[in-house]
Amino acid sequence: MDWIYEEHYEQDMQERAVPYVMARMTSGWDERVEGQKIYYEYYHADNPRAVIVLQHGFTESVRKYTESVYYMLQAGFDVWGMDARGHGKSCRHTDNPYVVHVLHFEDYVQDLVHLTETKVKPASRGLPLYIYGHSMGGCISTLTIQEHPDLFEKAVLSSPMLGLSFGALPPSVVYSAGFVMGIPSHRRNPLSPVTSFQTEPDFEGSCDSSLCRYLYYHQRRVKDPQLQTSTSSIGWGMEAIHACRRAVKKANTDKIRIPVLLMQAGNDTVVKNESQNLFASQVKTCQLSVVPGMKHELFMTDSPVLIPYWEKIFSFLNA
Repeated sequence: MDWIYEEHYEQDMQERAVPYVMARMTSGWDERVEGQKIYYEYYHADNPRAVIVLQHGFTESVRKYTESVYYMLQAGFDVWGMDARGHGKSCRHTDNPYVVHVLHFEDYVQDLVHLTETKVKPASRGLPLYIYGHSMGGCISTLTIQEHPDLFEKAVLSSPMLGLSFGALPPSVVYSAGFVMGIPSHRRNPLSPVTSFQTEPDFEGSCDSSLCRYLYYHQRRVKDPQLQTSTSSIGWGMEAIHACRRAVKKANTDKIRIPVLLMQAGNDTVVKNESQNLFASQVKTCQLSVVPGMKHELFMTDSPVLIPYWEKIFSFLNA
């Protein structure tokens, strides 16, 4: 495996990882709902053994995962990634370019299922299909393997959004406040006012544990307005709370039959590790792996943590 280390990170990304990934990438659009286009990218490994469908996190884009895709390709996996609606190049449901809004969280699930059924499967040549989801993408992946238990053969949930952290406020209070604020036409409004993208780096306030990786993607966001989503709408927050409740409900976790690897960030302040622990305890096929001391985005850590993280995932998928 050709790992990218911190010493010359930006140079090595530009000279090694990016050309390798781009040479194997094609892109396109999926349209489950007329007029609502979902952007996707497909990366073809030289000698694929299986296919990974990648689901990114909140306010992200598939373009944040270039380094991750680089490792997946080298490990022998074809990769499909999509910009979730409200993110990146995909359709938006609000005029504010910095706000993520979704009408129904279930739309994320149905978009994933549609892409997999209509694009991924026909191109897979019968190879096994796996799902990798980070944070919001982890919640989407969880709901998908509950509602469509035969669609994927294995799932990797990286810091999955199975419960949101709101400080001292319980989700029920936040949901009730959002319900009042969101009646009837304010659901598209941001939870907190935002009229511009913060161009100054804020590594300490980020979800990353690797400075060079944080700065690399932050610079891309500064240059590309499509990557500058920064906060959620009131409606998105309400939908997310409801989705988390669905994901950990015992009647739904009992539907999961495939092997699941849940990678937990030990110092996560974005999602609730307690909810992940509950999920893992209820899913007999789930393996919980804790990465001590790390912040939310485990794929954005330095190599002493990042390499074992990917080795754990590839070992699980190859078993």
